[in-house]
Amino acid sequence: MSLLLIIKRMDTLQHLYRRLDTRVQDLSRVSYALLIGFVSAVGVFAVRSLLPGDGSFGPIAMGVSMAVVYYAFDPNNKN
Repeated sequence: MSLLLIIKRMDTLQHLYRRLDTRVQDLSRVSYALLIGFVSAVGVFAVRSLLPGDGSFGPIAMGVSMAVVYYAFDPNNKN
């Protein structure tokens, strides 16, 4: 791969990241908290599925707690 192709791909990825970041930051407080809770629950579920044992409560607890924390502290507040 040439260096120019790598740079072009990185520019495309940066552009996509900025668009996604802007869209997520424009979400309402409730929508943002629910999105973070959902992403957290999916992440914990993915990791728990790789580990032995039963732990179906962990992803639900993490998702709910992250949603509550992000709603309470509102990190997207620009004030």
